[in-house]
Amino acid sequence: MSQYSLSPQYYETLNQLKEGLKNLEDVALEELRNLELAPITIPDNCIVEEVKLDEKYVIKSKEYLMDKLKIYEDVIDEKWQCLDNFELYGDWIKLKDRKDTGRVIVYLYGGAYILGSPKKSRNFICKIAINAECPVFALNYHLSPEHQFPVPLCDALAAYFYLTNPGLEAGFEPFDPKQIIFAGSSAGGGLAVATALLLREIDLPLPSGLVLWSPWIDLTCSMPSIWSPEMDKTDFLPCTRKIPNLGTSSMSIEYHKRAKVLEEKIKQKNPNVVGHPSFTKAPRFLLYCANEALAIPYVSPMLAESLGNLPPILCQVGGGERFLDSDILFSFRASDPSKFQFPKYATMNFTNSPFKKPTKVILEVYDEASHCFQEVFQDKITDFSITRSCDFIKNTLNKNIQDEADNKSFQGIHKNITAIAINPNCEIRELEEKYLECLKWENIGVIPEILTVIE
Repeated sequence: MSQYSLSPQYYETLNQLKEGLKNLEDVALEELRNLELAPITIPDNCIVEEVKLDEKYVIKSKEYLMDKLKIYEDVIDEKWQCLDNFELYGDWIKLKDRKDTGRVIVYLYGGAYILGSPKKSRNFICKIAINAECPVFALNYHLSPEHQFPVPLCDALAAYFYLTNPGLEAGFEPFDPKQIIFAGSSAGGGLAVATALLLREIDLPLPSGLVLWSPWIDLTCSMPSIWSPEMDKTDFLPCTRKIPNLGTSSMSIEYHKRAKVLEEKIKQKNPNVVGHPSFTKAPRFLLYCANEALAIPYVSPMLAESLGNLPPILCQVGGGERFLDSDILFSFRASDPSKFQFPKYATMNFTNSPFKKPTKVILEVYDEASHCFQEVFQDKITDFSITRSCDFIKNTLNKNIQDEADNKSFQGIHKNITAIAINPNCEIRELEEKYLECLKWENIGVIPEILTVIE
């Protein structure tokens, strides 16, 4: 532990979370989804409105995806294509008596693509709406295993069309993409990046920026911090090596049936998609997709051939969380695509990539903090982090992107990334070498041997 420390209340909450999650290890997924883990309170100055998106947005999104994902079709459960009569919802969180600023945030919640909802993240979303002084559209994207990749991506793209080209039924004027920020926590952060990558690939206008809180962007679980025993002390996120408990429900029966069908299809097709031999050595360990799909950039954005030509990114990660290494590596890869060409199996064609322009990135590592600390803890660094997030949102949408270099924020030799550490006293310093060791990791995008044996 450093000379600084977070508040006693922080550690008390951390220990309660760890103990609570330990007690829930064998609880079936359907039961977990119904648990109310924290009381939900709506501030007096906020309004929450649930809306159902017209199916036309999903249909348009599906058309784009059908074309873009054709090269991966042999490793994807084809059930996703059956989106007829598909219902997609979202929550508008708006401020009462607030003058329209002309900006909007699309928020994508976390939960490993199997848990969560806008309702369960409502306390946090309201904080963002208040501090950013603009409405938030929180998308209720569909969850796995019922709706595996790429359904959440299809949902997120549909939300983009809903905001940028709404019909009369939507009740608002179209937003210019430059008025939109995509933001997300954990899996939602990964989905925000995946959506930006997709928009870039299909040549549609990009949002003004991305705000990522502990994004899950490497589903191969390849980086050292994921498995480090040190993270057991500081993170509530557990190490998992097996498919979550699905119980004996119809969900479980359908999942196992679909997984078997996909497994047989992959064996017969022997698809030639980007990947690593380690993918086939480990049993399937995610409900979201088969192992063979893990290197698809819209699944694991950290492994994309290039993370260039994206909108400005603010990435905040806890210095004591399991996603620490992957989020740092992701940030540096985005800021300097030409320098950080790895994993090699995914960047062999980088020379021909049209997306080599460095992405502007602000990386903030919060010493000792855990996964998504902004959402689950009450501490001064939480307020500090949210304030910085919302300042980034306001400045980016005002076309006045914060120039951290002029504020002594230690850009150093990496001119397109501002990489800083923030201690529990909210003091900013240069990101020291201990945090940058992950940039030398040799097994990026390789499923670790620990996952070849499922407990």
